[in-house]
Amino acid sequence: MEEYSNEKARVFIRDCFIKQGDFSILSGDSFERMLDRVMELDEEYMSENGIDEGAVYDDDAAFDHMFEKMQEAFPEEKMYCMRFVEDYMDYNERYLDSIGALEWE
Repeated sequence: MEEYSNEKARVFIRDCFIKQGDFSILSGDSFERMLDRVMELDEEYMSENGIDEGAVYDDDAAFDHMFEKMQEAFPEEKMYCMRFVEDYMDYNERYLDSIGALEWE
């Protein structure tokens, strides 16, 4: 198992978004700011819920947390937030799987 790297995760996830292309319509630096924020919110969820101490990551609860906060942070991009968070979660899971960091129950 490779050690988790926030920087490598961001590059991996960003590349997935770029290849997909659906968010290239966002203006200015909105995409980069949204990516940074959703990653911060995921970390926040994990910290608040003891994931680092062994608690189980609840995908639905994590999604709800990130989706709500993303809508608040990006009201002009509100219509994109649901899909953005869904895609982020998918790409983050792919990154974690690529480094052998996922444990399936």
